[in-house]
Amino acid sequence: MISETSNQFLTELQAPAESSGKGRSSADMGQQDFIELMLAQMKNQDPTKPLDPNDFMSQLAQFSTVNGIQELKQSFDSLAATLATDQSFKAASMVGHDVMTAGNSSVLEEGGNIAGQVLLNESVTDMNIKIYDPQGSLVRTIAMGGQSAGVVQFKWDGFAESGDPSLPGNYRLVAEVEVNGNTQEAAMEVRSRVESVSLSPYGGGILLNLDNGDTVPMDAIQTIM
Repeated sequence: MISETSNQFLTELQAPAESSGKGRSSADMGQQDFIELMLAQMKNQDPTKPLDPNDFMSQLAQFSTVNGIQELKQSFDSLAATLATDQSFKAASMVGHDVMTAGNSSVLEEGGNIAGQVLLNESVTDMNIKIYDPQGSLVRTIAMGGQSAGVVQFKWDGFAESGDPSLPGNYRLVAEVEVNGNTQEAAMEVRSRVESVSLSPYGGGILLNLDNGDTVPMDAIQTIM
C-alpha cells in the first residue's frame, strides 16, 4: 500500500508544471524532472515519516509505466502520420485514372464509351442493361441474356437505339434481371474517373471526387484502370 508520503509525491508529480516554474504541462515531464522531484521529496521528507523504500520502488515502477505508455503513444502517432502521408500520395497519384466503384452513374465523353459490371448473387434467366440520358429518357437497352452467378462485365459504345451517337453527359445505368419469373435490379459497379482528392471533414480519411459527381472513400475503390 502506498503511504501518505508516496501519495503526496504522486500529487506533486501530477500537478501542473506552472507550480515548478518551468512553464510546461505535466505531460511534458521527463526522467530528469522525475529524478529532481524525487530527490526534493527525499530531502524535504518528514523525519518522523521517512520515505518507505518499497514506496520508492513503487513510484519508480509507476513512472516507468507511464513514461513507457507516453513513448508508445508518440511512436503510434508518428506511425499514423507517416501512413496518412503515404496514403495521401497514393490518392493523389490516382487523379486522372479510371476506377471501378459501386454505383449506377457514369460520364460519357465525346466519342467514348461507358463500361461496368453487374454483380449477380445467383443465376438469372435474362439480363438487360438500360441506359438513361441526363434528362431521364431511355436511350439504349443492351440485351445480355441468361447469366450465371458472379461478375458480368458490359460496355456501352455510346450509341443510342437510333444508331446516332449520344451527347456527352452523365448517364444512369440500370441492370434489370429476371429471377424465377420476377424482374428486379442487380447491383452494379461502373467506371469513373478520379478528378481530385480531398480529406474528409469528419476524420474519415481520404475521399476521391469522381467525374460523375460522386465522392467515395479511397478504400471503396474496387479496381484501378
